[in-house]
Amino acid sequence: MSKLRYDTVGSFNFNLYFRVARVPCMKNYYLKFLFRGKENPFICIVEKQTANRIQECLLNRDRVTDGGFIEIEQASKKENVYVKISQIQMCQVLWDNGIVESNDEDEDLCNDDALESNGKENEEGYSLLLILSGVNQIFRYSDMKPDNLQEIIDSVTDITNEISEEFFIRLIDDDGEVNLVKANDIILMECLNPAVYENDFNFELN
Repeated sequence: MSKLRYDTVGSFNFNLYFRVARVPCMKNYYLKFLFRGKENPFICIVEKQTANRIQECLLNRDRVTDGGFIEIEQASKKENVYVKISQIQMCQVLWDNGIVESNDEDEDLCNDDALESNGKENEEGYSLLLILSGVNQIFRYSDMKPDNLQEIIDSVTDITNEISEEFFIRLIDDDGEVNLVKANDIILMECLNPAVYENDFNFELN
């Protein structure tokens, strides 16, 4: 398996990558990192337990080196990657089924999150829009319960300078996949009430 690198020609071609690098008889997981000052994301393919461990590291900081790095085992088992936490703006946990087909299993965190985000009663909840410093993209999270939304807003607005570099919030996007967002890099949060929200939202980045 060839080494992963920054995508210097545009967005990552998942379909092509599946054909040339898919590990037989296993579900692939992908960690997609947005770094400060880097236009293109860094993506590496990992196994399920590694994806879950990285989530725990970013949320609890219990498996981080003294230098502030997290160690990531690539699924090929031939190389490790070390990522400096202070430079991470967002880590998205993606998986094969979440990208190329509907997800109907319940064996791991990602599948459970997909069910949670859809909701058993399919009730329309609030939406949260995020903009990160230096990132030319709007991130939207739908069907959020008011209490959960308020908890996220309170946790972000109450952070102090002493913990800002270590504090990530966990959100589930509209595809049911986990997004770990560095709270200190959030420069705008907008809450949309389902009673007044319209699909032609016209906010634009300058």
